[in-house]
Order: sequence, then C-alpha cells, then structure tokens
Amino acid sequence: MSNATLNRVTQLVVEGAQAKELSLQPFTVNDLRRTGSTLLNEIGFNRDWVEKCLAHERRSSRSVYNKAEYGEQRRHMPQEWANMIDAWGDGKVYVPKLMPENVVVPVMSAIASK
Repeated sequence: MSNATLNRVTQLVVEGAQAKELSLQPFTVNDLRRTGSTLLNEIGFNRDWVEKCLAHERRSSRSVYNKAEYGEQRRHMPQEWANMIDAWGDGKVYVPKLMPENVVVPVMSAIASK
C-alpha cells in the first residue's frame, strides 16, 4: 500500500472527526510512526527493536556488525503497543512487558546453568 493511500486514510479520519465536531488536527502516517517511536522509546523498549520495526537501517559501523533481526521482540513490542492503545480507549492503564517471556537473554542463561 502506498504512502499516498495511507495518508488519504488519515485525511478521511480527520474529516470524519471534524464532521462530528471533534478536535483533530491533520496528521500523516509519518506522524504516527514518529509518535510510536517516541513513546516506545520513552516507555523503555530497546531502541534497536524500535528502529528495526520501523525498518530504519542506520549507516554506521554498528549496523555493519549487528545483524540481529529481533524477530520475537518485533512481534512482542507491537502487541504491547496495541494493548496500551486498547487500554487507553477503555480509560484504563496498561503497563507493558518490556521483554517477551520466551526470549532468553544469553548472559542470564549462562549464569543460571552454573
């Protein structure tokens, strides 16, 4: 799906809200990505996971050496984000789990086996 299509969807959302006399300023898909990135980082999710979810590839020596895909973390983090948004919609608070339960930190597993 193109950015133009997605931005048209956001435009329709704004028009729908304004037709109901709700205060909603125009926004783009990139605004949503920026907001998500900012909040996920502020909550404490690993910045590498956030960047990988957004498909940002940094041109640095670090990116040359770090080839991790963070597959399980990239499935976990958006679900936690969705849980938070659902809770907000219900007027509740959801405290996200920052680490998926099924991801074992290699250093910790080495210590535990001794």
